[in-house]
Amino acid sequence: MKKIGLVLGLCGALFAASDAELLEFYSSTIKAQFPDAKISIKERKKVGDTGFESVIIGIEVDGNKREEILFTKDNIIVPDVIDLKARISYRQDFEVKKFQKARENFAKNAKSAVQKERMIISLGDKNKPKIYVFSDPECPYCREQMANIKNMLKTKQIHFILTPVAHGKSAFEKAALIYKESKSAKTDEEKIAILNKYFDKNIKDYPKVSEAEVKEIFELYRKYRSLGLIATPTAIE
Repeated sequence: MKKIGLVLGLCGALFAASDAELLEFYSSTIKAQFPDAKISIKERKKVGDTGFESVIIGIEVDGNKREEILFTKDNIIVPDVIDLKARISYRQDFEVKKFQKARENFAKNAKSAVQKERMIISLGDKNKPKIYVFSDPECPYCREQMANIKNMLKTKQIHFILTPVAHGKSAFEKAALIYKESKSAKTDEEKIAILNKYFDKNIKDYPKVSEAEVKEIFELYRKYRSLGLIATPTAIE
């Protein structure tokens, strides 16, 4: 699905700001690219003392749903309202809350699936609280987390599920190799060494991986993507 947010972010002015006129304006703009799109207004409310209103637009295309926000005052639409005194970007605040909500929904949707998952790399004391971590060998934030893995293991048993979200084939190949090589690892130290090897941003040469092995990782990613996985690292306790 194309990025609809850009369509909303580039819009400028409108001669009125009633719900009907907003819907008419955005329907004609978005449906030029997505003829079957369904557009609705989800919420509308005042933005502090700024004189602006925030309007949340719901967009559905081929079963994919998303929400975008815009801000209106009189006959003007803007993509963001920034209150310097309060030090807040209302668009950024909306995006953070939307991201947090998506993660909470994913945790609910995937809780039973992770408990049955067989493609995991388990580390730590089984008597400690379990945590399932979705990770990606090429994600910079996942690499930061991996650097802190030994501290995490002081309080948790960690089950890694490798699901590259925003990277290409090489990330799926590295994930496949981690699973493959971890099968023969006897200790946490050996598993961590394998993880660190393929999470290293400087790694260039690594063994070849079959299309079947890559496909297996892609199917794992696709399963959790369908449950709402949007980013790594993501943890479910």
